[in-house]
Formats: sequence, structure tokens, C-alpha cells
Amino acid sequence: MSITTTVLFQRPQQEIATLIRDRLSRSVATRIVTGFATPGGLAEIGAPIRANPGSLETFVIGASTYPGFQALDNLLAAGVPVDRLHVHLGFSAPSGTPKNPVVRYHPMLHSKVYYMELPASSACAFIGSHNVTAFALGGSNGEASVLIEGDMHAPEFAAIRSHVDEAQRQATPYSPTMKEGFSWWFKEYVEGLKAEIRIPTDWVTVRTILAFSHIQGGRSPRVGETIYFEIPAGIEEIESLKTEVHLFLYGTMPADPMSAINAVRSASRRYTCQTIGVENGQGNREVSVDWVIDGSWALTPVPSATFRPSTPAGMQQVRAKVVDTSLPSYEYAFERERTGWDPVFSEIDVIDALEPPLLEEVARREARGGRQIDAWRLVSAIEPRSGAHLETDQKALNRAIPESGAFILVSLRRRRSDSKREG
Repeated sequence: MSITTTVLFQRPQQEIATLIRDRLSRSVATRIVTGFATPGGLAEIGAPIRANPGSLETFVIGASTYPGFQALDNLLAAGVPVDRLHVHLGFSAPSGTPKNPVVRYHPMLHSKVYYMELPASSACAFIGSHNVTAFALGGSNGEASVLIEGDMHAPEFAAIRSHVDEAQRQATPYSPTMKEGFSWWFKEYVEGLKAEIRIPTDWVTVRTILAFSHIQGGRSPRVGETIYFEIPAGIEEIESLKTEVHLFLYGTMPADPMSAINAVRSASRRYTCQTIGVENGQGNREVSVDWVIDGSWALTPVPSATFRPSTPAGMQQVRAKVVDTSLPSYEYAFERERTGWDPVFSEIDVIDALEPPLLEEVARREARGGRQIDAWRLVSAIEPRSGAHLETDQKALNRAIPESGAFILVSLRRRRSDSKREG
């Protein structure tokens, strides 16, 4: 008997529980390895197992919640021998810290294997990404799997059985008295994962002018020299002796502002400057400066130290003094810190939440006082939460963000991002 392989499925959101239950109902020996399981997922495939509990030879689970382990107890009550159930606790290591003595976020079991031996020496296996959860098996998650069918003695099935055997060897036997401990271990893993998200909290809310320029040979600016450039009129809080200007010089000008920001560490020269004068409108008709950033973003010297600007409408004049020929590494943000983000829902990609197997999940939400969910909609994007704070000079600031195409920008927040701090 040859081996056949079926790809499941062209669409990521596809119900697979029916196929698995069909094979389980005919299976004489079943082995399952899953990274995660929920009560809803166990309910989806539980009926054929409860009808023939002796057919379940191996069930290895990587993690679950307390209710999930209670669902395993239901399999035991149905007659599944306790020595068939196993919990894989992953790998860990001492952390060296007294608060959390072991590494909580660590390598875990993520295999998803549903192997079944059928009559007439045949076998099948579902190999892919489907955990034993209602969302995965019911077609709500985006998943992918392949179904392998054929002679159980084929080398492909031998390799699958070896994988299951090794996962079982690494696992610890399940015991109903340990479900609180197993649940705690998973909670520790989740807490460790949350710590790995590391959304920065060390942002400093301060306006910084970023100037990206290039210089054609010759000498470079020195400490004490002044630089002239222009930014959109109406930008507030750009005050003398308060606002820093971070100047980045490139041998070859980057293609766009975002490329310039991403390449700040590779800039040929970086300077810390400070504003010493800001003039709205036409401003000064003559300024005493040593350098000018012109309309092509080139930094050019002013031999006479006297420059007569021709300021376009809607721009304001800025003079800054070089205070240091070095600059720490920063990450820059061009909007205020957000308290949250709202999803943008698709009107096309919709999953009916009232179709089995999601009824159980909906019922649980309603029991907790949650709103009834009629459908799941694809989140096509996220956007700043409605009502988020905007700057009073936001229109002017919009002309000094990377999307504007300008190479002189105004950031609202910054944080140190040198290698020592990042480590």
C-alpha cells in the first residue's frame, strides 16, 4: 500500500475536527502529541475516545489550564488508563535570581501529531499546527496540516511513532493530584513570556529635532559653530537653550527619512546641537552662521559666516550650535505614548462564532458575563485608540514626521538604545 499525502487546507481557517473524529472512531490504536489543550478541544475529539478508551495508547500534552487538566480527568473517568496520559514540562535552567529561581520562559513541546492505526494494517497521521483546542480544530485559528495515509509499516509512520515515543519518554506521568502544579508551571511560562515582550518604559517625553544631511568632502562642523536650517512653521516648544538638535551626516544620502533613521548608527558623523534661535515667518533677513542645510539636504559651509535666507512660506528659521561632536544612540518616536490600540475589522473575512465547536466557548463567555459573540472578524490592522491625545500643533508636526518625506524631523519622545542598555 502506497503512502498518500493530503494538504489541509488551502484556507488557513478550516475545520478539521470532523476528519479527526472519523479516523478516531475507526482507530484501534491512537497516539496523540499536542503542545496545548483546552476543554473545548478535548470535547471535540473526546467522544470516539470515550467510546473506546482502550484505543488511546498515548496522549502527551505540553501545557494546559486547570480546566484543561480537569478534562483529562474526564478521560480517566471514561476508562482511559492513567499510564496513557503524560505532561511534557519542557526544558528549563537555573536563572540565578532569587525571585524566580528557574527560567520561566523556556523551550516547550510544540509538536502536533494525531497518529492512528486502522484495520487492515493501515494507518493515518495528521501532522501540522493544530493543537487540541476548539479554535484550532474548529477552524477559527489559522492552521496548516497534512494528512498521511497508507501502510502502517511504511518508514514514514515508523518515524512518526519514534517521535511520539521520544516525546513520551521526555514527559512526566499525569496525575489528577498534580493538575494544580502543572497549571502553575504553565502560568509561570506565560508570565515569563509576558516579561519577554519588553515594551520600553524608559521613553522620555521631550521634543528633539533630527537633521539628516550629507557633506561633500572638506572639513566637518566643530564645537561652537552654528548651523542654519528650516522647519515647518507652527511647531511649538522649539525654544532656545532647551531643544536638542541631533545632526547625522552621511557620505551618501539615504533614500528616504525612514532609511535615514534606521541607519543612524552607521552615519559617518553624529553631532549634539542645541537651538539658539527660532524665527517664525520670514524671520531674519540676515543671520550669522557657519553652516547651512540647503534644500537638497546638503550641509554646506558659509565662508563669510553671513547668510541671507530666502525662507519659503509656511517655514520657520532655526539656528543651532554644535555642543558635542558625538551623540549617544537613541530610538525616536514621533507620537505621544498610546494607552492602547483599536482593531480595524474586515467586513469580508468573517467566521461564524455560533457554529460548533465554538458554542462552548461562547457559553463560557456568557457565563462570565461577557458579551455574546456572533462572529469573529479578521483584524486587518490596528490603529491608535479613539480619543488618544493629539498635540495642539499636530498639523505642523505632520510635516516633520518620516512619512512627510522631509529629512528634518521633530520627534516627541526618545529613549537611549545603546548596546549596553539594550543588553
